[in-house]
Amino acid sequence: MPFLRDDGAPLDELRLAQRPADGHRFELRDAVVYVDPVSGRRYRAPAAGEGPPPSGVTDLASVPSPLWGFIASYGRQSAPAVLHDAQSLAAEALGDPRRALLQRREDDLVFRRALLEQGVPRMRARLMWAWVSADRERAYAGAAGWLLLGQVALGVLVVVASVVLAVLWGPWWLTLAAAPALAALPWRSRASLLITLTYPLALFGPLLLVHFLALVPFRLIEAIVEVFTGGDPAGVVRPTVARPDAERP
Repeated sequence: MPFLRDDGAPLDELRLAQRPADGHRFELRDAVVYVDPVSGRRYRAPAAGEGPPPSGVTDLASVPSPLWGFIASYGRQSAPAVLHDAQSLAAEALGDPRRALLQRREDDLVFRRALLEQGVPRMRARLMWAWVSADRERAYAGAAGWLLLGQVALGVLVVVASVVLAVLWGPWWLTLAAAPALAALPWRSRASLLITLTYPLALFGPLLLVHFLALVPFRLIEAIVEVFTGGDPAGVVRPTVARPDAERP
């Protein structure tokens, strides 16, 4: 079992404290250890209080709340997410974007392996790896990171257009869908990241759009109710964010 307690025993529980009690962040009560089955390296997520804040603090899997219906922020992915948050803080603390980028690329691969070890379905694990990797490139790769994300967006449009054109004017237009994969090849080691981001976004994009279209009126009605009852309409955007005590009813 790759996840362990600090004493080397298998991790039988993940002890977290929700802080504040109505907030969206958690403090890790006991350190978590992960042994990478590929490298044999031992990784450790420290408990809260072992280092300066925000050490030991996590939001679990950083899934935006509107997408919780697709991928939950907790579950089998909790331990890998806690470990990844700790490694991300360590990379950020390096203070050098290039070193942080290289460190995060390694840590993100470990995150994907840990997800699989915990029984997360392969496609879901790969998508979660791709999302954290995209955020890594945005944060540390500079202009190249933004270029990569721009190419992903363009690739999604090309794939969607190929499907539309195939429906309108013939199936041979589907060959256009191969263009983003070919365009990803010059990125070499990051080509798989581009492909993993592009094609699932093109495939699931319509489902996400329908989901958001259904969510918007629901949130709007919530906000209207808050306005007319003297509540806080801003709280409906992310209901798990704590408000200052002075604003609580």
